[in-house]
Amino acid sequence: MNYIEHLEAHCGEITGHLEIEELQEQAIQLLQFQNAPCANAITMTSLGLLRHPLQFENGAIVHQEVMLSVMQQDAESDLIELVYRLTLEAWKTGHAYDLGEYLPMPDGLLSKYGFAALYVTTPFYFEESFQVHKGDAAFGEPETVLPVWFVPIFASEVAYIEQYGTEEFNEMLHETEMQLLNLKRHPLVGEEAIEALNAKRQLLVLECE
Repeated sequence: MNYIEHLEAHCGEITGHLEIEELQEQAIQLLQFQNAPCANAITMTSLGLLRHPLQFENGAIVHQEVMLSVMQQDAESDLIELVYRLTLEAWKTGHAYDLGEYLPMPDGLLSKYGFAALYVTTPFYFEESFQVHKGDAAFGEPETVLPVWFVPIFASEVAYIEQYGTEEFNEMLHETEMQLLNLKRHPLVGEEAIEALNAKRQLLVLECE
């Protein structure tokens, strides 16, 4: 199974593709899927980035494709622009996206929803088998390809990550059921909740001393 077949097995039929000159020169295009990972959702992903090795800060090499998924069909143009920018950044810099990191939301994109950043995670709303693709050597693919999923997050969620770390934030994300696809969602944690958690933890520290 090559990566296109891997995508179609987990996302359904390709409903659109976009070739942008700057990416096309590197044999990279953008693909769109409707009703993935659930009804009325739209998923946009790169295709071809996998042929460009990327590097983590520790020197490890990885092959990735980037993707976003939302419920709002009218956000399609912003979705395309985000996937384009993320793909271009990875190709130009050679830097891999690390799970648990977050990137500032580019100015002017999804601005009416109030998101502060894009959080890097695995596509956990899809079947688990989607998270790792064993490349097809017959198609010149690398041994392993990792689709990387970007989730728009609010400033209060960024603050939560900074205070409590990615492990606790990931647990919170994995407890959701498709709500992260809704750009009109409420923050999973607000400033007041963070203050309450801080107070609770300080109390526990005092009790243990």
